[in-house]
Formats: sequence, structure tokens, C-alpha cells
Amino acid sequence: MKSFVLAALALLASMPALAQDQSSCKAFFQVLQAEEGSPGLRPGLNSAQKRWWEDKGQKKYPGLCLSGAVTSGDKPRYLVIWSKSKKVGSATLAPTDGYGQTGNTLQATAPATKIYTPRWDQAAVTIINVQYDGSLMLPPVYYESDDHAWILFPDSVRVLKDAVKYLFQEQVFLTKTS
Repeated sequence: MKSFVLAALALLASMPALAQDQSSCKAFFQVLQAEEGSPGLRPGLNSAQKRWWEDKGQKKYPGLCLSGAVTSGDKPRYLVIWSKSKKVGSATLAPTDGYGQTGNTLQATAPATKIYTPRWDQAAVTIINVQYDGSLMLPPVYYESDDHAWILFPDSVRVLKDAVKYLFQEQVFLTKTS
């Protein structure tokens, strides 16, 4: 029995942490991707983004935590939506995936037309601040981010890096606590 417990502890210690310690969070964010050809929003990170966030992002941006389930409004919450098209679709989004927001509500924040000339190598990124009462602070931040490292290799990690770099400049991270 003792060797089983030691083996289990060794196995668990070698696994990367899947969830951050939420007591150290100053702000929360959730990533939602609008995939072309599928309705609605897909919550969470893809495998490359998840690997970068767990290996480097959490360390580089301490206090910024990935979770779409936080309903308490005592800390800032942000939705990062990225897509190659302006259409999000109307599929249902679970309340635990987007701070209780619906897909239709988020679709209404999307720009009606492209702000910039569309390019094949850029993704549209929308960052929405979910206020303390659960409403959305509008208008959202909208920009275009390179999502290719080279001509033929997609690099969605770059989109995530740009977004968390932007979020880490929010006031909650600039204020020093003693």
C-alpha cells in the first residue's frame, strides 16, 4: 500500500498543473475561438496554446488566470475571441465557458465589417471586459494579429501571446500591492 501511494504521488508530481491556484489570481480570462465552418464558439485553448500557457505563459504573466467559469465579479474578467472570419454563429455556449455570457450576446459585439483589409495571415481578435455585474463593457477591443510563423505553418500561439500581453497591461497588474 505504501509503495502504491508513493508511486501515485510521483506520477501526479510529474504531470503539469491543469489548473492555476486561483487565490493568486488578479484577473481571469477565457479564450473562445470562432472556427470557420462550425457554428458558435469553441471554448478553451488548442493544444499548442495550452502547452505554451502551461510551460511559459503562467510564469511570464503571474496573476492572470485562465478560467471562464468565474462568476464572482470581484476581479476583472476578460473574454478573448479569435477567428479568421467575422461570423461567430449562434451555437449555445455553456455558462461555465464564458462567464455566463451567451453566444448570441457575444456575436452582437462582433464588428459588422472588417476594420482592416482582410489578410490571409491574420486573425481577428476581440477582447471583451465582463463587468462586475455580468454585463459587457462595450465597445470591445478589436485588433488583428499575425497567426502564422511562416507562410505554411499556422501559429495560433502568437494570437494568445498577443492577447495575454495586452491583458497584462491592465490596471490591476500595474497597481502594486504591499
